[in-house]
Amino acid sequence: MMPESFELIVERDQIQRVVRVDSDAILVGRGQDCQLRLEDPLASRQHCRIERIGGEVFVIDLDSANGTWIRGERVERQLWGSGEVVRIGSTKLFFSADDVHALSATESTLVRQVSPERRRLQTLLTMSRALEREDKVERMVPTIIDAAIAMSQAERGFVFVLEKKRTTLAMGRNFARESVPSPEKKVSQTLLDRAVRANEPLLIRDAASDGDFAGVASITDLGLRSMLAVPLRFAGEVVGLLVVDHRLQGHAFDQETIDLLSGLASIAGAYLGAALDRRLVASLRRKSMQLQSQLGRRVQAQHAELASLKGLSSSRFTGLVGNSPVMQELEARMERILESDVPVLVFGESGTGKELVARGLHFNGPRADQAFVVVNCGALPDTLLESELFGHAKGAFTGAPRDRSGRFEDASGGTLFLDEVGEMSEAMQARLLRVLQEGEIRRLGSDELRKVDVRVIAATNVDLAEAVDGGRFREDLYYRLRVVQVDCPPLRSREGDIRLLSEHFLDVEAVEQGRLRRELSDEAAQLLDSAVWPGNVRQLRNEVRRLTLMGEGTVTVDEVASEICDAEINTSTADDESLSLPDRIAALEIRAIRAALIQHRENRSQAAKSLGISRFALLRKLEKYGVVGGES
Repeated sequence: MMPESFELIVERDQIQRVVRVDSDAILVGRGQDCQLRLEDPLASRQHCRIERIGGEVFVIDLDSANGTWIRGERVERQLWGSGEVVRIGSTKLFFSADDVHALSATESTLVRQVSPERRRLQTLLTMSRALEREDKVERMVPTIIDAAIAMSQAERGFVFVLEKKRTTLAMGRNFARESVPSPEKKVSQTLLDRAVRANEPLLIRDAASDGDFAGVASITDLGLRSMLAVPLRFAGEVVGLLVVDHRLQGHAFDQETIDLLSGLASIAGAYLGAALDRRLVASLRRKSMQLQSQLGRRVQAQHAELASLKGLSSSRFTGLVGNSPVMQELEARMERILESDVPVLVFGESGTGKELVARGLHFNGPRADQAFVVVNCGALPDTLLESELFGHAKGAFTGAPRDRSGRFEDASGGTLFLDEVGEMSEAMQARLLRVLQEGEIRRLGSDELRKVDVRVIAATNVDLAEAVDGGRFREDLYYRLRVVQVDCPPLRSREGDIRLLSEHFLDVEAVEQGRLRRELSDEAAQLLDSAVWPGNVRQLRNEVRRLTLMGEGTVTVDEVASEICDAEINTSTADDESLSLPDRIAALEIRAIRAALIQHRENRSQAAKSLGISRFALLRKLEKYGVVGGES
């Protein structure tokens, strides 16, 4: 047997170093997390894995860019034999002289030292451990085939993966662990069809004399003697077929072989079915994202057509209704960056339409056919946000029963909108920066790096430049996100747009609520136009929604919410130069307090924080001025 630890020689530029391997599996590559780090620019960050299983050592390539090579051939999963050299870029790996001798001795004496029963159990355990570490079907199948050949002493083995009763993957290997080309041509379709329908393993003891199959030309033409087909089941459904054969020996498989492979198939089917399930879920999520994108483009086109007919705006960006100079400037800036993939930082007060800007950039740009994914960075704690963005591996934390892709993977090829990015913790800022720099994500609890191609649009109502100066936001991340900044103007600066927006929202609410459209009286329109709107477009939309729901006919001044009327009065009072300075200051304070309470949905603590005063100071001012509202 190989010793509990063994030594590898690592050679590059004619310089050798010795590395002792004490564990059953090590990661090899340029990454900081690799147990065997290579200073080789041609090596990937996580290049390959070296595994010791029983008395054998395997090399598993991890989708490296430049490949892992043995005997001049690029390998995916390969037994590492004595005297063989593994090449990674310009680096060579080989066993030390003592361990080559130990490995050779193992190869010659293993059968004598280990009983057949122990060897079979070891094969099953080895396969189970290997399958547990994999989540890709293409990598699971060779492991299953090699284990089946070892347990049955077959000449060749095959796995046919079935999805919706169709073969989606066929793979074959021989007893030397070499790939069998065109596996679908090496096994009779007649036998495969019958094996799928059967409720138990299907055995051909000798094709030359077996009464059931002796006359089947497709079996005879293949020159087969012995064959055994065992269904791979998951949740009661056949998800594949495991087939072993022998072309030279009749009666190669007996009842013991059937029992052994049936047990192996039960284990393999569970892992294989779970992997297919995960792949199906991921595929459905991608299709769902694509359908959402298609629906988004249709809705956008309909909104643009409606807006054009009503003369609301010439904009092609859905929802950006308005003809004010600041809106024209915003749309012109969006047009200039539309075809680019550079990260964009959208800045603006709450309710100014930052997500509408992000959607406009996505659905009118080159990624419009791909997914648009939204993540609110301020709504989740770090652990949940990390899982939401990057996904997680099975068992990464309590309540993670299976692998799950993150929003970066869901958005790959499309756009990821990070709302409230200024609320991210320092730790999450570091993780996000690493993804933006490398273009790779690692799921929580996994060592595997995954490439993603995502355009990132971030939004915030926090002055990030000020946050950088105050040490609350990373400067390097700030410049990564703010390649281009787009500012969403507050509603109070959009001269003439409030009437247009009000008319637009009256149309939309009438359709959504199934009611007759209401009209604005001139007085009500003037009142809305002169109000402060601290909640910006969102507040205006909610007011129009309430007006549509609560009344009929023409909207009058009396129906407009009292806080909007009070804000308009307070604005006029604060600007009245005939008042004394204390009265004007009081009016300004009242206006600011009301605006903060409206913006933070009557939450006193948050309103006080935004005003830069303590909650106790806010309560005193509410009592002093007789302002009603706010919740603790």
